[in-house]
Formats: sequence, C-alpha cells, structure tokens
Amino acid sequence: MAVTTMNNPSSLRVKLDAGRDDSTGNTIVKSKTYSNLKYDANNQDVYDVAQALMGLQDYPVLEVLKQDSTTLAE
Repeated sequence: MAVTTMNNPSSLRVKLDAGRDDSTGNTIVKSKTYSNLKYDANNQDVYDVAQALMGLQDYPVLEVLKQDSTTLAE
C-alpha cells in the first residue's frame, strides 16, 4: 500500500551559549523554540527571522535549526 504524507508545522530552534559550568567547565546551552512555522517556509526566510531574533537574545547564539515534521500513513 502506498504511503501518504502530511506536512505538519515546522519550528525554529535557537541554541544559546549561557556560559560555562564552574564545576565541569562544560558550556551551558539554553534553547528557545518558536513553533508553528509554515511547513513550506523558505529556509532563507526562516534564517533571516532568526537573525532578527538574535539581536534580542541575552546570550550569544550557537546554532539555528529549522525542524520539519511529516506524518506518514497508509
């Protein structure tokens, strides 16, 4: 039987450098997730929005992720 797909809303996740843990020396990573992006949003547009949001953050940005979600069914 053929598999059908349904595109679900995407999300934008920004990982932030919140400093170092004094006891271990590891980087403390915090993240902010912005949900309900259109599943067909252009990657460049999503990145441009992330760039605008970076200026509002208290911590330096480590990584920007666009997470897509697809439901598979028969």
